[in-house]
Amino acid sequence: MKTSVPLRRFVGAVALVAAFSTPTLLAVDLPDAPSMRSTGLGGYYKIAASNDPLFPGGEGREWFFDFGDGVRNGRSSGTVAVSLRQNPNVRVRLLVWQVFPETGTLVIGNQTEEGGQRAVALARWTLGRTATGVSLQRGNYQVSLQRAAAGD
Repeated sequence: MKTSVPLRRFVGAVALVAAFSTPTLLAVDLPDAPSMRSTGLGGYYKIAASNDPLFPGGEGREWFFDFGDGVRNGRSSGTVAVSLRQNPNVRVRLLVWQVFPETGTLVIGNQTEEGGQRAVALARWTLGRTATGVSLQRGNYQVSLQRAAAGD
């Protein structure tokens, strides 16, 4: 299976960002980092709770993530549809994601930078597993994702 050019560029950009990032951004102390299989990253999720400014809450605002097939068969990257539903309107943004199983982290970013062809990382989270889905943490920000029901 061929990897798309934007996705390869995203992976390269993530590596570059990781190489030049501040130590606090990269400080991940996970002695028992969860495997990506155990987090179950893949499919359709709804944000159950968030204090992350990337996904601001508010009355009538619902955020959804669709990772499609997610992590499987050795694949650790792809596209994610991030949707904001504020009835009656829905806005969808296609982003790229990359999982680093060795550290239990997830990076989500734009497919390309404005005026360029390189991907740009928006945020890097530590992945965790919850009873109903997945948790994301970066610094003091936390996002709780739960599997979305068909009617959501």
